[in-house]
Amino acid sequence: RMTVLPGVYRKAKMHVLNLKETAIRHAEFLGRKYEDCNFVVCHIDGGISVTAHEHGKIVDANDASGGQGPFTPTRIGSIAATDLIEYCRGKDLDDVMRTCISAGGFISHLGTSDSDKVHLMVEQGDKKATLIWNAMIYQIIKYIGAMSAALNGQVDGILLSGRLLRFDDLVEQIRTKCEWIAPVTAYPGEFEQEALAFGALRVLRGEEQAKHYTGKPVWSGFDF
Repeated sequence: RMTVLPGVYRKAKMHVLNLKETAIRHAEFLGRKYEDCNFVVCHIDGGISVTAHEHGKIVDANDASGGQGPFTPTRIGSIAATDLIEYCRGKDLDDVMRTCISAGGFISHLGTSDSDKVHLMVEQGDKKATLIWNAMIYQIIKYIGAMSAALNGQVDGILLSGRLLRFDDLVEQIRTKCEWIAPVTAYPGEFEQEALAFGALRVLRGEEQAKHYTGKPVWSGFDF
């Protein structure tokens, strides 16, 4: 949570339904319980979440909705604060905000967030599109490494999910760079609706206790 700016703390905004369901499914595939496993789980789509799961809890993540982490088809990704401040000079701050969270990434470089169009450009040998595509994958790989370190290197699996997994080269680049950490498994698509349904079923079966959400954040600051 800590940053060097008093009153400004790291947020945890991610594709939590899909991330948790992917982890639960993979634990079952291994014949284990989610609570007994450590995973690095990535949701790779228009937004990209890279998360560390330790014994049934997400203990670290990038602020995916805020544009932190790897850049994506629509989001700016992490850059130096001084570079962002310099970029803001003379620009409308609302426009900069849109660039950060919905008009960055592929859009700012290639004019589209359509990954099929971008990947077709890659296949056709477009040098700029290839550079942007591979740079996004490289940044995902680096965040996977960071989340593995957050788990002390004790990783039972690296799990990939999201609609960009329809591109085999993305999966293979991640597997080539990361499989020395733990086996890499791809779950193309999303499980968000299934996550809601199976969560309700676990409560009805008495396997989990229903949680009451007040609308207030669980974490509201440090006790000092």
